[in-house]
Amino acid sequence: MQTTRIEPESEAEALRDRVWTFAQRGVIMLVFFFGGLFVGYQLWGQATALQEKVEELTDRTQSLVKERDTERSRITLIERDKKELEQQLNDARAKLAAAAAKEGAAATP
Repeated sequence: MQTTRIEPESEAEALRDRVWTFAQRGVIMLVFFFGGLFVGYQLWGQATALQEKVEELTDRTQSLVKERDTERSRITLIERDKKELEQQLNDARAKLAAAAAKEGAAATP
């Protein structure tokens, strides 16, 4: 029965090789992990497509708000003009009624 004796240097080399192998595997795993994080962030983290859509919708909302304010101003002006015309119409009716009353009073002597 022969016992194979491993020399201390070969044990140290075997240990060094194992440590080196695990270190390589660890570095490769970290590279893939952080690479995946980076790619994921680039694709979904910044959400560039969503940011563009938000900017587009914000611009659209602002333009609609301005348009709404413009229409409200127009409605206010139209209502003011309507009140003025109604007042003029009432004044004209009152004058017409007064003239008709004078003609009726003058025609019945």
